[in-house]
Amino acid sequence: METQDYAPARLRTEVIEEGLCPVCGGCVAGCPYLGEYSGRIIQLDRCTVAEGSCYANCPRTFTDLDEVNRAVFGEAFGTSDLGTFRAAYLARSTDPALRESAGGGGVVPALLASSLKAGVIDAVVSTTTSPDGKTDLLDRNVVSSLHLEGVPSSTMTSDPAEAAELATAAHRFARVLSGFNSIPKDSSQKVGMSCLPCQVLSLRKRTDSSQPNRVGVDSIGLLVSEFCAAKRWLEPGEDRQKANKACSYCWDYTGEFADVSVGSGRAANKGWDAVIVRTEAGEKAFDAAVKSGAIETRPLPQENIDAEMKASRDKKKRALRNIVEKTGNTSDLIYLGIPRELVDTLLKEER
Repeated sequence: METQDYAPARLRTEVIEEGLCPVCGGCVAGCPYLGEYSGRIIQLDRCTVAEGSCYANCPRTFTDLDEVNRAVFGEAFGTSDLGTFRAAYLARSTDPALRESAGGGGVVPALLASSLKAGVIDAVVSTTTSPDGKTDLLDRNVVSSLHLEGVPSSTMTSDPAEAAELATAAHRFARVLSGFNSIPKDSSQKVGMSCLPCQVLSLRKRTDSSQPNRVGVDSIGLLVSEFCAAKRWLEPGEDRQKANKACSYCWDYTGEFADVSVGSGRAANKGWDAVIVRTEAGEKAFDAAVKSGAIETRPLPQENIDAEMKASRDKKKRALRNIVEKTGNTSDLIYLGIPRELVDTLLKEER
């Protein structure tokens, strides 16, 4: 019988079989034994690695958020409902066609495209459904190497127009981490990515760890997170409107460990995005986009800030409530390593 000391077996029993897997793809393609297929993670073969990156990089294995925050921002994990950040704006692409294709302010595609043009990043890792197999990535297993029409597969591009187009696609999150995990180790390119909060956390868990068979997170030049209330990617045969139940255990609404977080400007500011700039890298990329004329900004109204803070805090409270209901123990928060006083405060608010 397979020992539970092996990393994929531990991942399967502790995360996947427990209904905690957000299908972020962080474990996939860096390992030849795991694949992302039809909205779930599958094990392709037996693995005997005790301390595998699949387990270490998973956002649903234990995560010390204070440690992650210090690694990303150089300071302790705080109590702000929006996480650590430098500035916040309403923003939108100055290209009406891009706004229309993005269905909002179009900041994410505009930011990635302008960052390529400005040399802030060299390439964007994204997802395509093209069957032509065009990629600069290293295919590590049969599932991640699929390039069938209609099936999401990873790709990397240095063309600003293509990067913007891919960033507006409904399937844009499906295989982006598989793509990052497949970048050849000797690559010297700085890459940009648009992710969901769970995917951002998977990447940031690697900040203080080496990745022996692939590039490290120091190759990331720009990490953008879109706000997320539930699962938002497409797989063949999957109902896009049906949320992954694992998302009910997710703590992070805005992508608190990204360089830049982007969400809706809400009804009062239709056609604009709410943008939270968090890091020096994010500030550099965003300022370059504004200076080039690719993005225009307005002050973020206080009512928007209040609304996002409430949405974020509500998500945190729901996640805690669901985790405690699952474990039956307020001290066993599964993956969530946060200060005890914050746990007590949020649980008290839920009563």
